[in-house]
Amino acid sequence: MSKKIDDEAKKEMASPELNDGEVKEKKSGKKIANTIINVILVIAIIIAAFCTYISFVSSSGNGVPSIFGLEMFSIKTESMYPTFASGDLIFDTRVKDMRDLKVSDVITYWTVIDGERVLNTHRIFQIYDGGNYLIFQTKGDNNPAEDALTVHESEVVGKWTGKKLGGVGKVFEFLQTSTGFLIVVVIPVAIFFIFHLVQFFRVLFEYQNVKNRLVYEQERGKSEDELEESEREKIEAEIREKLKAEFKESGGAEPEEKKAKTEEEIRAELEAKIRAEFEAKAKAEAEAEAGKAEAETPENKDDAGSDDQNA
Repeated sequence: MSKKIDDEAKKEMASPELNDGEVKEKKSGKKIANTIINVILVIAIIIAAFCTYISFVSSSGNGVPSIFGLEMFSIKTESMYPTFASGDLIFDTRVKDMRDLKVSDVITYWTVIDGERVLNTHRIFQIYDGGNYLIFQTKGDNNPAEDALTVHESEVVGKWTGKKLGGVGKVFEFLQTSTGFLIVVVIPVAIFFIFHLVQFFRVLFEYQNVKNRLVYEQERGKSEDELEESEREKIEAEIREKLKAEFKESGGAEPEEKKAKTEEEIRAELEAKIRAEFEAKAKAEAEAEAGKAEAETPENKDDAGSDDQNA
């Protein structure tokens, strides 16, 4: 019986440790998930902001985007195929001295197409020296003839580095639309702030729950202390009643030395007396159990059987 109780006690002691381990594992997994979500959302916002900046600046005509000295442009036609195709993203560098340009270089420049001022990227076909400035005749690799408009050196914004990313330019074109801006920029930013707003209120509610729990535990502790105090007073009152009963049984008169005893000494004697009675009773029950067990031993049974046979 005692072994079974010990096993159950061990299980009860082990179960909180297991629960603590599960709670720690859940908290760790939750923390990792939150970190991953934060990283993804931050990356999405940075990419969206970067792409939007490049796209709108490129299409607005107010300037040319430049990141670390590199200019990025989205190709929209097949005029330079197979050098690069529609949807490619190309990288240019700024031209410090226009006289460094030569025939066959690919340049990006401002021009007018269908009545609209836009950026175009073609190859230099001829160079004309105007004295204080240069004029460039350009041509697309996939076009049968030279461009109708020449390019003044002041309109040149960059020279192609020979590097490109196939298909990435389509992302910039998509970002120029209101739908693209909504999907790539507005929605990720909204998700980011909503997620952190939910996390804030969750932490706030958890803090409030912990605070309420602490208040409850404090009030509960005070109640238990008051209960223990009342129980102690009740026990002391019972002991005093028993002492009075002892005095009455003895006739109400006590020897001088007993009267001189303090209440604590009388209480100690009474407790010793009660303890002695319990020990005597327990000893008697143990002897009775031992006698019963001895009577039921196999040797005693054999002796009883042999006595019957002899009879």
